[in-house]
Amino acid sequence: MKKDSVKPDRILYVISVLIFLCGMALFAYLLMTGISSTVSKIDTRVVMPGTETIEFTETGKYTIYFEQRSNMYGKIYETNDINGLTLSLRNIETGEELELINTAFESSYNVGSRKGKSIFNFKVEKAGKYEIRGWYESDKDQKVVLAIGKGFVTALVRTILLCIVTFFASVGVSVIIFIYTFNKRKRNRILNEMHNSILNTQQSVEGDKNQ
Repeated sequence: MKKDSVKPDRILYVISVLIFLCGMALFAYLLMTGISSTVSKIDTRVVMPGTETIEFTETGKYTIYFEQRSNMYGKIYETNDINGLTLSLRNIETGEELELINTAFESSYNVGSRKGKSIFNFKVEKAGKYEIRGWYESDKDQKVVLAIGKGFVTALVRTILLCIVTFFASVGVSVIIFIYTFNKRKRNRILNEMHNSILNTQQSVEGDKNQ
């Protein structure tokens, strides 16, 4: 079997494929872990209707999510209906009621046993304990899970951008190596053929002279 003498070696093709595969694996890993980490930011959950005390250690904008599917304390909650549920949120120390604003743009998640969508935004200007209360105006008593957190959208966008950069970087590097190797080998193959042709011609001429 004739050894391939054309440079660069074909091993670069293998390296190109390996970079692509590693990039795709890293892309999938970053996407899954990033989304899971992002959802974990929505770490406060309460069952409504009812009254619960929650503590905010940071000021800023928070979002309330209605979890259509949730698992709390080993119990599964699954419903798409929160019609008629009224909420209030107040600072226990000052008694100040926080304004709950309908979300202008709906954000949602669906990871593992949790599936939710944003319903309200509110702003916490003073860290501390707050009372959240939920009730139905009618006799309805459908239990639902609400999750509260901040930074979900920002973290999600950051994760998506990181995944996009990883994807295009791995594809770009692998394609560049592949094209470089292909063109370089093609050029060197032509040069080798020209060189061999010249050598054969010279040998033929020398053979004729010797005769």
